[in-house]
Order: sequence, then structure tokens, then C-alpha cells
Amino acid sequence: MSYPAAQQDPANPLDLPLYECWFCPTRWIGFSSLLFHLEDGCCVKKDRIRTLAFECPEYGFYGNQLTDDNPFFCFHCQSQFPQISYLYYHVERSSFCSHLLDKSECLDALRDFYIEYYECPGTDYIHF
Repeated sequence: MSYPAAQQDPANPLDLPLYECWFCPTRWIGFSSLLFHLEDGCCVKKDRIRTLAFECPEYGFYGNQLTDDNPFFCFHCQSQFPQISYLYYHVERSSFCSHLLDKSECLDALRDFYIEYYECPGTDYIHF
């Protein structure tokens, strides 16, 4: 007996998890897309996603000094990025570096930190 092949979503060929914005009714494919949305400053204070990344205890595994032009880096391949969403985009799409999203790795810990922080939004939220 043969079974039909699983349908792959053409909008999500990497089968990344879907994330809902905590502040507006939008959904995003991959955590990098959600972060990019938040970094644009429509839902949370501009630049807060960047500074919040440095409040996570694991920041030494993915962050240089916040004042650097490229304050974020891939712990595995050492590529540098200007925004945290770019780093997540890189690891979500790189088989060489994607293990950094696994449980007990630095970017999984940061993702959990963001989720826990924004489940009860505080002063970072922009009220319209």
C-alpha cells in the first residue's frame, strides 16, 4: 500500500515553525521573520529587540558589544550580523549552523527568553 506524499507548503519550504506576533494579529514563518517584524518598531519600541538580546544570560554566545556595527554573530561559523533577526535567518536556513536552535543551545535559550519576556508585555509595547 502506498501513501500520498506529504504536501509541502510552498510559502514555507523549510517547514519552519509559525509564530504569532504578541501585539498585532499577524503570523510569521520562522522566528527570524517575527523578530524582523518587531525590529521595525511598529509593535515594540524601536531597537528594543536588539537591546533585549543582551539581557539574556547567554548573550556571550551570539553577541559582541551592542555598540558594534554588527553586534551579533554566529557562534559556529563566526558570521556577523547587524540585527538579531539576521542571525536567526542565517541559522534557520543553514544546515551547517542550524544546530544552534536545538534545545540547550544559545539561540534556543534566547528564543525562550523573548517568548517569556513578551508573554506579559510591559513598557516595550507601543499603544496605538
